[in-house]
This record gives sequence, structure tokens and C-alpha cells, in this order.
Amino acid sequence: DEDGKVNILFALRQPGSSIKPLNYALGIRDKKITASTPLADIPTCFIVTGQQPYCPRNYDGGFHGATQVRFALGNSYNIPAVRVLALNGVDNFINFAKEMGITTFNDPSQYGLSLTLGGGEVRPVDMAVAFGVFANEGVKQPLLSISKIEDWKGKVLFELDRESIDGDRVLDPA
Repeated sequence: DEDGKVNILFALRQPGSSIKPLNYALGIRDKKITASTPLADIPTCFIVTGQQPYCPRNYDGGFHGATQVRFALGNSYNIPAVRVLALNGVDNFINFAKEMGITTFNDPSQYGLSLTLGGGEVRPVDMAVAFGVFANEGVKQPLLSISKIEDWKGKVLFELDRESIDGDRVLDPA
């Protein structure tokens, strides 16, 4: 039944590759990788105990050899992203994603290495909070849709005091 009352900002959606920056940020934060770390973008199957081998492919069907993190992320290559998630660990990534603002990754046993390719559902509003961490130099802050209200004569009825909003530091500003 389509009643038009679905607020898509709060609906669960697969984020696709838009979740990859969080995975890379965790690796960089934990000093497991840097922007120049080379990652092997070659045919690879990942073996996880109790699961079928996971053999991701790139969107272009090709392989790009040794690729620096910055290029792997910039070109949205899947195999390097899965390598980084394997390095980070799914449980660690889920905890980090929560720190960044993702509220929907609850049971780590429900996820595997495909999580970095969008294999878990998120709310678009949570993704906005998470990407806000990058924009706010590593500080997670709530989304604020109204910062100022004026009447028709220009009289300020409300203005948000941004200095009074405390955020949580999640990442180093660098």
C-alpha cells in the first residue's frame, strides 16, 4: 500500500560503496594503512570459517594490481576495500561505524566482508551524520536542519548558537 507517508531519510537502504570511506577511515585511524599504502587489486577469494569463500569483483570487471589506498577509494575498487575490512575486522568496523553515527549495524554475526560494499542496511540520515564527521574535522555532531528563523521584516526569531553544540571526537582532524 503506497500512502506517501514514508520518510526515506529514516528508511533502511543499502549504502553501496558510500560506506567504503568509513572502512578506510578506521584503517587510517588505527594506523593499519595510510593513504599511500598499496593494496593488491587482484583476483582474491576470502576464506572465513563457517562461510563459503567470498570472491568479490570490481564494478568494471577488471583488476588493477597494486593500488594505493587513495586510488582504491577514489575509484571505488571493491577488492581493496574488502582487504581493508578483513584487516580492520568486521566487529571493529561495526563499532567504529556506530561511533561515526550508524545506528543500524546491531548484530555483528549478521555481517561479513561484503559489509564494506554496502551489504548492511543503513538510514540515509545516519550516513549524513557519519559523513559530517569528515566535514567537521573528526567531530560527530547532530544534524541540524534549521539554524536561523527570521520574520518577514528580517527580525531574528531564532538563531542556533553553534558554539553551544558539543560533539564527540571520532577521528583526528588530519
